[in-house]
Amino acid sequence: MPIDTSTIHDVSSLPEALFRTATLHAAQPAQWQRQDDTYLPITYAQLVMRIHHMAAGLMKAGIKIGDRVGLLLENRPEWAVVDYAILSIGAVTVPLYCSYRPKDMRYVLHDAGAVAVVTSGGKLLRDLLIAARDCPHLKHIYAIENSASYDQVASLLSLESCQPDQQKLERRLAKVGRDTLATLVYTSGTTANPKGVMLTHGNIIANLEAVPAALDLNAGVDGDRMLSFLPLAHALERTGSHFLPYSFGLSVAFAQRPDTVAKNMVEAKPTLMIAVPRMLEVVRSRILAQVGKQSVLSQKLFYLYLNMSGSSSGGMMATLLLPLLDKLVGQKVRARFGGRMRAMISGGAPLSPEIAGFFEALGLPIVEGYGLSESAPLLSVNPMYDRRPGSVGKAATGVEIKIADDGEILARGANIMPGYWKNRKATKAAVIDGWLHTGDIGEVDQDGYLRITDRKKDIIVNSGGENIAPQRIEGMLIIDENIDQAVVYGDQKPYLVALIVPNKEACADWAAEQGLPEADWDNLCDSAILKKHLQTRINNILKPLNPFEQVRRIHLLHQPFSIDSGLLTPTMKIKRRKVYEQYGEILESLYS
Repeated sequence: MPIDTSTIHDVSSLPEALFRTATLHAAQPAQWQRQDDTYLPITYAQLVMRIHHMAAGLMKAGIKIGDRVGLLLENRPEWAVVDYAILSIGAVTVPLYCSYRPKDMRYVLHDAGAVAVVTSGGKLLRDLLIAARDCPHLKHIYAIENSASYDQVASLLSLESCQPDQQKLERRLAKVGRDTLATLVYTSGTTANPKGVMLTHGNIIANLEAVPAALDLNAGVDGDRMLSFLPLAHALERTGSHFLPYSFGLSVAFAQRPDTVAKNMVEAKPTLMIAVPRMLEVVRSRILAQVGKQSVLSQKLFYLYLNMSGSSSGGMMATLLLPLLDKLVGQKVRARFGGRMRAMISGGAPLSPEIAGFFEALGLPIVEGYGLSESAPLLSVNPMYDRRPGSVGKAATGVEIKIADDGEILARGANIMPGYWKNRKATKAAVIDGWLHTGDIGEVDQDGYLRITDRKKDIIVNSGGENIAPQRIEGMLIIDENIDQAVVYGDQKPYLVALIVPNKEACADWAAEQGLPEADWDNLCDSAILKKHLQTRINNILKPLNPFEQVRRIHLLHQPFSIDSGLLTPTMKIKRRKVYEQYGEILESLYS
């Protein structure tokens, strides 16, 4: 059934929104936990009971209003239990990425002044204990699994076993308002040390109030079900797959791991899912690779369906053929996404129109939006009823957007952060006269749709004084099935060069088709013939661009940029400056 949007407008805090929802949908699923290849429901009543017990345990442990509590957990039901328990007693949640190294954990916990931290166990716990050595203010460490029985680690069950005093909990919750600090969200740190974005309950609630205007949501037993797999430490996943569903009566299923999402989609049958462009690019490449291994007839049917369904006009032939082609092709592809997917919400980085169009043609709509951690995170979104690939939509309800004289996107609204934690200098530079300076360059068309063209600091100015947007060029290159990743370089240089990560499967297949001698991947990457092949494809891709936007020389990398290598953020954005530092000599050699 459609959600009641009025329920969110008069709440004072995020836990109040959840508790109100739980009253309306007590017996309905709030979460789905995977057990033995199937997903079993956890009701709203069960979720709230666990939150109350956890909140009582935190109060007994001495957690006060305003205390910071770290949360280092994989995506799992306990994430919501711990987060809402922290928030309901007026404390501040500090999420940490599971991909953090001990030094990253140490930096965040120390900067936030966290007095407690909750984790799961295993490697996360071991790394956390290394980080905790230099955090003398950290008084409590709780773990779901503590098989090694560390003396300084308490069981999370010790918190959840506390009997709640409902009146005490209600009195504590009554002190929490929209202006109360809810969380410190540490930025990805693509160029420098992460900054702690301060977000209040009101900042996030303002975002939640804006969503129903762009995307219809359905609550209840047969309502929308989300699949959560992106890190919940990231503002987009946390607002979209955490606060949003629990505030409106939707349910959340949890993927086992990021690398099992394909399997879990089939099992969980979600209707909505948050994605990032990199994930969509990989899925598209895999679908095309699988199609390439099918019979010639199957390939022709696939591309005929793609062309017809993606075309705005097709006449009587398309009208007659499309239902049949959809049954033969479209339904089979959608079944891999669970068969019920209504929309995938994309954010975190620009999504190319080609990628969006591909999924739209398959009957898997993409709702692309735009925002930053500093805006909780939503600033703009494509309304479901009028999606325009290539844009990031219109300003969200309650948000004002304008373009500065230098092209930078500025925004203001109730969702904008009060500032960075203990960093006045950075706050003054980011929020000026109430306007958040996003650092992104963009333009707004006559219909109010925003388009992102580049990062302000990433713009390349070549030796001829031409301004070049590298993200635009990189986005064009990675559409090619032979290219997985690309980083363009050329500031103060006569022409552009690029680091290219080839698609291993596609390039190996090409080499076999060419009858090249069998060789391992390293030899193929180092070969002049593969470099020439990819350079030719790049020349054709970039032909429509200006002469100064052409990539003249490339270097092929054997391994992709990754989180472990420190060249990708936890949300899979390339750390451009880090890449330039690590591959500086190679890039400079391309000008020899």
